[in-house]
Amino acid sequence: MKTLSRILVLLVIVGTAMLESYEDGASICERCTCMIANKTSTVLSYDLLDCTRKNLQHMINNWPEMFNTIDPEREIVLSLSGNNIINLQQLPTTITTLVFSCCHCNLETLSSGLFKDTVNVLRVDLSFNKLSGDALSRDVFRGQYNAEYNSALLLLDELDLSSNVIMQLQEDAFVHIAMLRHLSLARNPLGQITDSTATALAQLINLEHLDLSYCSLTDIDATAFDGMQALRELHIQGNLFTAIPQAVYQLFSLHFLHLAENPIEVLNIAQPLKQLVQLNVSSMPVLHTVEVESFENVKQLKIYTGSNNPALEVFDLKILRHLSFLKELVLSRSNLKHLHTPLEDDSAEQPDESAYKNALEVLLLSENPWHCDCALQRVLKYVQFSQLPHYVEDDETRCETPYVLTSLHLSELIDIEVCDQLVYDPPNSPVYEKPAFLRPRSIFLTLLSVGIVVGLGIIIGLVIVCLKRRLKTQMMAVSSPVRYTSVRESKSMPIYQI
Repeated sequence: MKTLSRILVLLVIVGTAMLESYEDGASICERCTCMIANKTSTVLSYDLLDCTRKNLQHMINNWPEMFNTIDPEREIVLSLSGNNIINLQQLPTTITTLVFSCCHCNLETLSSGLFKDTVNVLRVDLSFNKLSGDALSRDVFRGQYNAEYNSALLLLDELDLSSNVIMQLQEDAFVHIAMLRHLSLARNPLGQITDSTATALAQLINLEHLDLSYCSLTDIDATAFDGMQALRELHIQGNLFTAIPQAVYQLFSLHFLHLAENPIEVLNIAQPLKQLVQLNVSSMPVLHTVEVESFENVKQLKIYTGSNNPALEVFDLKILRHLSFLKELVLSRSNLKHLHTPLEDDSAEQPDESAYKNALEVLLLSENPWHCDCALQRVLKYVQFSQLPHYVEDDETRCETPYVLTSLHLSELIDIEVCDQLVYDPPNSPVYEKPAFLRPRSIFLTLLSVGIVVGLGIIIGLVIVCLKRRLKTQMMAVSSPVRYTSVRESKSMPIYQI
């Protein structure tokens, strides 16, 4: 009996401690910023409880009295970011629209039914914490039970779980938030979207925005995007894909694909993405080929961003014949030399002008080592490069080769007779004659002369040092020590004796 009573006492103490492990909502405005929206004001349209960096360790136990929590037309913004909370407890009851943030809180666990009493929670930010996949159980994101639908759905619209330590999701983690439209899992060590993680994502059939960037992804299971017929934006930049994942082609409503910073060597759009209007393939370190014909699968594309691709030397603007709606083409800061595919035999080809008809409004070609030949001039004329709106005259869109056209702006190339002139080869060609001071013989003779002068200087210096040491030794050998005589002794000398 004594043991049982001790256990009961312990449970009472623990329960009391748990009840007391909340921040006092009645006095929270003394520590945090509390602001109430004025319905007639256009500056602040929501009630604000900002407890950012206030050394809190727990959730508040209730809302401050000044907050109206029973009006669904009002909105409350609650921020606990920058506190050391570790375990996030259930939020206090409200039926107002709620925006909640607890990023940089060192969160490790989330209480069951975290948002059960906040039925109109809209956006939740739990980024930059220490949450793992085990912390994201199905009960965390459950709402109030609805007997009519036999479910506990939570009408959450946006969830940010970026920069945590999630390696794998439980397959039913999102079962109660199927209405979610925005999800970010960026900067989590996911590795692969397979098995339970793929199952969890497949349940988000209303998702419109998905961020899987910088997750070290190498594969996405084909079933992961099965039900995502509403997905419009997919961010998978900064991963380890060597080609566009097959699962992406199941996203029939996809409008924006962010594919930058992946080790893709050949960009090939293998299957149709009929709704795609924006594609970003920037900062790909090994991208050397863009398959022009594959862009027939993205005919609705309006914005193509492909800057900072150091291995890309050719981008054939014949791609425009497949992209009649393209408005913006960004090809800056790469290693581009040609806007056409050079022939192997270097023969002159007259390009078909109709292949370059376009609706371009922006064409950015700056900071590339352009080879300004006849073919490049024709392409620039066909796309009306110098007449494009939003064109900046002072940018670094200049020729690098041939030598006689170095630093010439591409807009000026159009007005020069390039095709009928003898085009000099670039400086690394045997035909190019370098200045006298850059020829190998001159460089060798210069280095030899410098070496001889330095060598003579060293020899002369050594000779002088040796002579000085020798003369010093000889002078010390012939010299005798100086003898000193006192005054008293000098008086005893004969010259003072009378």
